[in-house]
Amino acid sequence: MKIIFLFLMNFLLSQVLTDISFIGSKSLGMAGAVVSDSEDLEAVFHNPAGLVKIKENITLISGRSQLYGLDFLNFEYLSIGFSNGFALTYQHLGTSYKNSSDFSGDYSSYGFHEFNGSLSREKSISLSQGISLLDDKNSKISIGYNLNYMSLYQGASAGPTGNGENGLSSSDLASFGIDVGLLSSLRDKVSFGAFVKNINNPKIIKGSSSSYLPRRLDLGITYYPFNDLTTTFAMERVLGTDESSFRFGVEYDITSSFMLRTGIQLNPNRLGLGFSYSMKNFELSYSLLTHSVLPTTDMFNLKVSFE
Repeated sequence: MKIIFLFLMNFLLSQVLTDISFIGSKSLGMAGAVVSDSEDLEAVFHNPAGLVKIKENITLISGRSQLYGLDFLNFEYLSIGFSNGFALTYQHLGTSYKNSSDFSGDYSSYGFHEFNGSLSREKSISLSQGISLLDDKNSKISIGYNLNYMSLYQGASAGPTGNGENGLSSSDLASFGIDVGLLSSLRDKVSFGAFVKNINNPKIIKGSSSSYLPRRLDLGITYYPFNDLTTTFAMERVLGTDESSFRFGVEYDITSSFMLRTGIQLNPNRLGLGFSYSMKNFELSYSLLTHSVLPTTDMFNLKVSFE
């Protein structure tokens, strides 16, 4: 487990502000194949152009997960969307000692000090909007954007002696990012989606050094064979790298209130499974996603709509 922790922390610090590709129960259940199938409030995470499809006056969605099954690594979000295509979203990712176990003296098995609440915390507040450009009998086209304020807290380092002396002090950093998305459909049978994360190439600056936040491109196509079945193929690439991940996801409505999801990702290989159960204005979703190296991540979603 400590090896997993070191691997994960290296991944988090190398990303500066972590780019979590799988946000929301739908995304986990379909292994991320959602960029061209964004039809509800979860579109704020994957393609804000889909916000134009929100019909309810107010929609709330909230979710929480312990990433990779690690009890000290918590991710949570809360979003509120409106029928005019606007949405406001809060996200938080942080390492916390509160759920750490096996304390030996003042330190846990993961190295958390009993009186230090967190090694790092990442927060973002986003204003999103979906804008319809064309809506007729044959085709629909919309665009969308996210305006993201992102903050990063890093705790003080232990220093060369391990007791905090001569170590780096804690710091708070901030940046501003912009995401854009495009969504189009033809005769409600085929839809195409594109999404660019951090299109303005934002960076974090501390002293004389700076680090650029990761930029990401998602492309996808969705086919609806009949009303109860949705199939999606998608590709994702972190810009500046030479590798892409490929994803295929399926949604099937068993009944009017119960839906099953599944999906696979290649490079790295991952499998997603999930379901949603809706009743009147409430929808409860649960999904899990495997990983080729790390433990499985699972997530609960609760969505509430007000007509």
